[in-house]
Amino acid sequence: MKTAMITAEENEIPPDTLAAIRNAGIQIICKKCTTEQELITFASDADVLWMFGPNLALTSDALEHLPKCKAVFRSGSGVDALPLEKAKSLGIGIYNTPESIAESVAEHAVSLLFAMAHTIVQGDRNVRQGKWFDGLNTTRWHLTGRTLGLVGYGRIAHHVEKMVSGFCMRVIHFDPFTENSTPLNQLLSESDFVSLHCPLTNETRHMIGDAQFRIMKNNAILINTSRGAVVDEKALIHALENGIIGGAAIDVTDPEPPEKDNPLFQMENVIITPHIAAFSADFEKNFWNCSVEKLKALSHMIP
Repeated sequence: MKTAMITAEENEIPPDTLAAIRNAGIQIICKKCTTEQELITFASDADVLWMFGPNLALTSDALEHLPKCKAVFRSGSGVDALPLEKAKSLGIGIYNTPESIAESVAEHAVSLLFAMAHTIVQGDRNVRQGKWFDGLNTTRWHLTGRTLGLVGYGRIAHHVEKMVSGFCMRVIHFDPFTENSTPLNQLLSESDFVSLHCPLTNETRHMIGDAQFRIMKNNAILINTSRGAVVDEKALIHALENGIIGGAAIDVTDPEPPEKDNPLFQMENVIITPHIAAFSADFEKNFWNCSVEKLKALSHMIP
């Protein structure tokens, strides 16, 4: 199997990772392709396209000119930036490694939940500004006995549910592909905290908007570690400005990075982190190990 890494040069991949791939009998070539034509020329005879991070060159048109390609593999979780429909029409499989980051993203989501519920970030801001208890509302939220609604119920959401189990929270979920799914509107109306864990698709784009915010409790917190565009950001801003919901803790925005004058920056009941949920002390190890294992699996699937 010939694999073309199209978003990095060979010196950007750990030597032991390259060795493990080649020891498995997989041929690998590497080039950071920035245009369609560059990719087509470089990967014309590749069986697998491998990438991570931003994709600058892989388009629907490029796939048309890669007759040997049987699989596109993106290390990590999200595949919303890939030409999914074109790949499907050409019989090209799409693969990723969500298992490599699931625990870390779940930890980050839970951290955002705790930070909001206990006004940790706002308290820190106050102290740094020479204040102490001034204007700090520490009695708005409590975790034990409250309801956490998970929108999307894959690996990350399962980890979140396990992590909060010690807090005696009631956990419900909405996911049309799983059993015991709570209808979305019911989940929104009953949850004190709503955490988003769904992929960005045509169906989930702006899935949480004005109508959904109006269903939520007026003290509810929205947590988003999925994709910024799952939420209609204008509707979120309106909901926060008008007390329709109680707060938001988000690791993703739409667009990224957000504009410097984004109203969310001025809100005390908002926490924003720069799309870092996947990163931890174990990120590198998990990222490369899972990538090697996925390529090995593909080598057994592709003739």
